[in-house]
Amino acid sequence: MTMRIRNNTLFNNFKTKLDCYSKQERTLEGLQTIDSLEVLSCQLVDSVRRVNYLAAIANRPISDTRKNPNSSIFDPLRAAVLHLNDGNFDEACWLVFLSTHFGKNIDTGWQLCADIYSCYGGDELWSWQNITDDFQAFAAWYQATIPNMLLDGIKRKFGNHRKYETLRIDSHRSTLRVLRSYVEWVGGTRSHEVRFNECGNIEDRYALFDNLYASLKSVSSFGRTAKFDYLTMLNKVGIIDIEPAKLYLSDATGPKQGAKQLFFANPNRSITNLELESRCVELADYLPIEKLKMQVLEDALCNWQKSPENYRYFGG
Repeated sequence: MTMRIRNNTLFNNFKTKLDCYSKQERTLEGLQTIDSLEVLSCQLVDSVRRVNYLAAIANRPISDTRKNPNSSIFDPLRAAVLHLNDGNFDEACWLVFLSTHFGKNIDTGWQLCADIYSCYGGDELWSWQNITDDFQAFAAWYQATIPNMLLDGIKRKFGNHRKYETLRIDSHRSTLRVLRSYVEWVGGTRSHEVRFNECGNIEDRYALFDNLYASLKSVSSFGRTAKFDYLTMLNKVGIIDIEPAKLYLSDATGPKQGAKQLFFANPNRSITNLELESRCVELADYLPIEKLKMQVLEDALCNWQKSPENYRYFGG
């Protein structure tokens, strides 16, 4: 465990609140050692920092070069912030989707996202306008380009949350299929704003998140984690004020095992998703989390259950 986190005020607050909750509200069987308590507190601190990261960079000057996928410093999330600030709402949403689908790989960064978005280093971009103006042109480009891309010797990988995805044209998880289904999900208006409004009252941030989450089932290969990541990232970039009111544990693996380990010291404990979800909501409300509390808890539980007694830093 790093001294940087040990001496952190938020770490101490989490440690105190977790201990108080376990003693006064509901026993957390998985935190019966000081190591397990401190490791979960550290993971919660890391999760808060990840949630706050985008808000922090959005308030600092961002170079326009971040929008250029042919640049070594291309960053689709920073680019989304820039496009949003310029009034390019759809492009901002599109970049958040691309960043979610491809992910940032620990070894190759945003290389894969950049290569697709840039037309494989071309002069044009597969921007939202270009891909929706003529998706068949994109499909033809993809089918002609991907075989060469797979053999060019350049390392490019999907991020950890998307490690089962593929560029292969013949796969049911093909990126071509995923992108087509996303375009179809947005619909004929090609407007994200219209699509969001179709999903409910934008004044109710929790209900709108839930409705959008349910609607995203039509996006190919976009499971629980991808939907959760995409929608919470829309919030973090500042695109739309939505927030999950629960962890969606019925479709979860790591977070569900983490929750069971926390409450029962048994990741295989039999309990209904509804009851486990209720316990997690209760705990999240108790902890000192200011922004996207359910994502903070979800992220921390998923990482903590991988190593409950020994702190490990997870980058995403």
